[in-house]
Amino acid sequence: MPEHLFHYPAQILHQSFERDITKAPIATGPYTLAEYVEGDRAVLKRRDGYWQLGGDGQSLPYLDEIQYIGLPEDQTAAIAAIQGGQVDHIYSPHATSFQALKGNPNVKITSVPTAQVRVLRFRVDLEPWSDNTVRQAFKAILNREKIVQAAYFGEAAVGQDVHVAQIHPEYATIPTPKYDPDKAKSLLAQAGYPNGLDVTLTSSDEWTDVGAMSEIIKQDAGPGGFNVTINNVPQSTYWDQWTVVDLGITPWTHRPLGTMVLSLAYIADAQGAPVPWNESRWVDAEFSALLREAEGTLDVEARRQVMAKLEGIQQDRGSIGITYWQNTWDITNPKFKNVTGHPTDYDLWNEVWFDPAG
Repeated sequence: MPEHLFHYPAQILHQSFERDITKAPIATGPYTLAEYVEGDRAVLKRRDGYWQLGGDGQSLPYLDEIQYIGLPEDQTAAIAAIQGGQVDHIYSPHATSFQALKGNPNVKITSVPTAQVRVLRFRVDLEPWSDNTVRQAFKAILNREKIVQAAYFGEAAVGQDVHVAQIHPEYATIPTPKYDPDKAKSLLAQAGYPNGLDVTLTSSDEWTDVGAMSEIIKQDAGPGGFNVTINNVPQSTYWDQWTVVDLGITPWTHRPLGTMVLSLAYIADAQGAPVPWNESRWVDAEFSALLREAEGTLDVEARRQVMAKLEGIQQDRGSIGITYWQNTWDITNPKFKNVTGHPTDYDLWNEVWFDPAG
């Protein structure tokens, strides 16, 4: 229950909320919303009389005001602004920001492992992906270590085609599949494609690492018998069709428990239809029953034993390829103390203070 309440869709709002928090900015946090201009800025002010005390016995938060400034999505302006001292922090920095600023003595960078992930997924209700042999063949052409280095600068944990990350408390260790183009060709032949298979991979290169990931997959798929055509679309267009395309790469954000995404994306509803976010349409009766068991198992070690079975099923006959779990970074002026990164990109700054001496 605490993890679900801490999850970003579970924000606690006042009863006067009318679909726009800027019209009734009444909430429970350490700051109040003093000003909001769409696309330009948001100004937060310290809440007097906040319930929490710091280690010094003083009422939190320590900072009087926080200003969020709207900058272009590509973060070039954010990099220049923090280098020039116009801003003190980059919210949700991209890998390009990490690369540009690492080693810079004027910023502090903290790397944080997460369960944020780019999910390669197959629509199992459409050919050829309805055949698990074809799905297994495609997963065999995923060169995971190469993708991690080229797409995300090595700042990621290698994935194993299961939507449970190593940082999840109930994660069970499972072998990492190897890049094996010969296995892929053999499986394609078994599935009735001895001369290979043409497929289209839909993604958005506006997510920089997704674009790089797509190109690597295209290169490494050839020796395994797949001819991949990349269909690059804008991010907004991808979200219009993310549940529709037969082969795509979808960003999924961090959740604190391994069971949370599984119930969002890999089961059916009470009528037997895939739940709304089940983009691959994959439903497995044994998997669903084990997931219900895992969700009802409080003890982490006991839940891990159930999770080991869930992970095995998803790896063996599931609908996804997961090559890496992204790190995220906190990039901040080092004069701000006690700043830590968070896997959900939360700025939890109630105990952050400013030291002008650095």
